[in-house]
Amino acid sequence: MISSILTTVIVPAIMGVLAWFATNWVGRPILDTRQARIKALQAAEQNAYVGGAASAERVTEARAALRDAAAALRAISRGHSWQVRLYCRRFHYDLEEVGSTLIRLHNTIGDFGYDDKTRKLELDTIYVFLGAHGHLTAERINEIKMRVERNRQLEKAKF
Repeated sequence: MISSILTTVIVPAIMGVLAWFATNWVGRPILDTRQARIKALQAAEQNAYVGGAASAERVTEARAALRDAAAALRAISRGHSWQVRLYCRRFHYDLEEVGSTLIRLHNTIGDFGYDDKTRKLELDTIYVFLGAHGHLTAERINEIKMRVERNRQLEKAKF
C-alpha cells in the first residue's frame, strides 16, 4: 500500500518539481539567448544595406532594430548566469563582439560614406560570432577572426 502511494503520487510529484526547476532555471535563459540570437541575425540581415538613399523613416526603423538587437545581446552577455555562458562557450558565440558589431553597423545606416564591402564585412562578422557562418569560406572566417583579434589588441595597447 505505501509503495503504491509512493510510486503513484510522491515520486511523480518530485519528478514534476525537478522538471519544472530544470526547465525554468536552465532552459528558459538559454531559450531567451537563442531568441535574441535569431532576432540579431534577422535585424542584421534585413538592415545591413540601408544606405544614404533610404528614406528617413526606413533609416530610423533600421537603426532601431539594430540598436535593440545589440542591447539584447549585450544584456545577455553581461547579466546572465553560468548556464548561458556555458551555452555560448559551447557554441562559440561571442555576444559582446556581436553587440559591438551591430552598433558599428547601426552607425553606417543612412550614410553614403560606407560601401557595400564595409557593410558585408560587418554582416559576416555577425554571422561568424553567432555561429551562422556555414555559407562563408574558411578564408573569410579566418580574415574576420584575425581582424577582430587585431582590433582587440589595439584596444588593449591604447594609453
